[in-house]
Amino acid sequence: MKTGEELSSRLNAPLLRRAATCCLLLAAVTAIANLGGLVFVIAGGVLPGWAVSGMLLVASLALILVSRRAAGKGSRTRRHALVSLLHRLVVFGVGLSSLAGALGDLSATYHVLEPAGPNGCRAVAREYSFLFAGSGAVYAVGPIGIGTRVSTWTTDDGYEPVADGSYQLRWEAGSGTLRLMGGIDPVWPALHDVRCG
Repeated sequence: MKTGEELSSRLNAPLLRRAATCCLLLAAVTAIANLGGLVFVIAGGVLPGWAVSGMLLVASLALILVSRRAAGKGSRTRRHALVSLLHRLVVFGVGLSSLAGALGDLSATYHVLEPAGPNGCRAVAREYSFLFAGSGAVYAVGPIGIGTRVSTWTTDDGYEPVADGSYQLRWEAGSGTLRLMGGIDPVWPALHDVRCG
């Protein structure tokens, strides 16, 4: 005879599975969007897209484990086996994408640039240097904190102009212009448009 607690947990199992699937789908969408360059600005800090997809993946896996415990041992249908296989493939893909993003960011730095633009528009720079080469990207971040990559640059000798404070950001009527100054080490290109929305 099943207790009320067991019945309640068995009824919650489908809800937990749906929540896990939603988290997994959001993780997959975020991982795909991250391929085109995606950042989130939260409380003045920058969260790369790969980190968000990784957190959603962990939440999904936790919900899957809890739902399996709540469901107990039952008969597995062919449909459940197919859904389980699809879940595993998506988990593998999102996990691989998040890991690749994390490895690519090992020596990267993110900076929220000042000043802020009109209507809550912000600019975020990602700089990366390795040996004698450097590169960077600027992201246009809208008022809700989601940013996409709008331009990139390269530098000599691993120079990071934004970290060095060698930049100017000016805003006019909803769009900004980022000017990078190289000094001894050239930055190419030096001018970048930043448009939100």
